[in-house]
Amino acid sequence: MGASRLAGVSRHWSEPTLRHLTRLVPLDVLWYINSKEGKFSLTFDDGPHQDVTPQLLDVLARHQAKATFFLIGQRVIGNESIVRRIAFEGHELANHLMRDDPSILLPDPEFRRQLRQVTSLLAPYGQVRWFRPGSGWVTRRMVRSAAEMNLRCALGTVVARHTGGASDERIARRLVGQIRRGTIAVLHEGSPDRLGVAATADSVLAELGHRGLTSVTLSELVEVRRSAGST
Repeated sequence: MGASRLAGVSRHWSEPTLRHLTRLVPLDVLWYINSKEGKFSLTFDDGPHQDVTPQLLDVLARHQAKATFFLIGQRVIGNESIVRRIAFEGHELANHLMRDDPSILLPDPEFRRQLRQVTSLLAPYGQVRWFRPGSGWVTRRMVRSAAEMNLRCALGTVVARHTGGASDERIARRLVGQIRRGTIAVLHEGSPDRLGVAATADSVLAELGHRGLTSVTLSELVEVRRSAGST
């Protein structure tokens, strides 16, 4: 099964099953880490947003948690103060290309151009190590092109999408049941109908905190693996 197809089904299959399936994917993509420490990583796609992102930052600060924000370049412009706050509060900035479109449809020159442009927008605020393609579909060509810019693809084995509908109330319960040590969880912000993501993050961090699990940035999560000597 290809990496792009796995990304598409990750909202429906169990986290342990997806961990097993990702071992069959012949791409250098970070999906999760093996760890005995109580660390996982919350990642947020599609920001920044003038209302949603500050609420998320307030929640993360309240729980003394860290996260990685995959930002859309088009939304960075005009929201630089929010990007600055993300970095200042110890979170990680990552590349989600220029627009909220399926990256897999971009010709390679345009894909590369957008990667370079977004990294250039974010670089004044901190080092950019990760990218995540729009819509989560990835190919070998995309991974290779990004690697030439010192960017590694990071997806995840738990995905949640807020829509402003009734299903939002069930998202936190599902996430709490799926997230474990080493999990990379993908949540979505960036628009008014996703205001519920802040309440979801609050519930998830509170419940998992009682279980001894803490959210850290992707780079911190990878460092946990390196220090433990695991693969």
